Amino acid sequence: MILLTKVSVILCGLFLSGALVQWISDNGLRQREEYILTYAVNISEQERIRAERQRMLEKKEEELQKQRVFHMDVKITHGSAFGGFSATNNDGRKKKGIVPLDRIMLYGRHSSGKEFTYYIEDQNIEICAMESPDELLLRSTGNWFEIRQYGKGRDEGILVQSAVIRKDILYFVILESKHEISIIATDNG
Repeated sequence: MILLTKVSVILCGLFLSGALVQWISDNGLRQREEYILTYAVNISEQERIRAERQRMLEKKEEELQKQRVFHMDVKITHGSAFGGFSATNNDGRKKKGIVPLDRIMLYGRHSSGKEFTYYIEDQNIEICAMESPDELLLRSTGNWFEIRQYGKGRDEGILVQSAVIRKDILYFVILESKHEISIIATDNG
């Protein structure tokens, strides 16, 4: 009977030890899961705050952009077609804000003499006025585009989402469709 009691006490002690080890292990796992969950919530909250700040900055920049005045005209060529944007309204006032590239009509003529007009569509590229009268901003609201200055080789362009174009310098822009346009900003005087 004493032997059975001792064996029972030892087995009970082993079971209690195993239960204690299991509890400690489960408690550690629960604390790690809690820590990971807290960390994930904090990261998510920080990302939300960062996105909100970015959205507010973009909104503020858009409001500023709407008030910026164009000081230069833009001339564009695409193959044998050409087009442009005048910085001056018909009433003589300067235009403000942003001009999407797909709103600039291009005009061309085939070698047969037939004339045609078209727009460069779905490129999500905008021409924006800047504070400096000798600069314009070319930016993409979607995909990146490649740009290079006149005199540089085709393989010397850089891939960007926005680029500053300066007065009287010819730039080549390779669109998402792999078509190349030339763009130059000139005085409108």
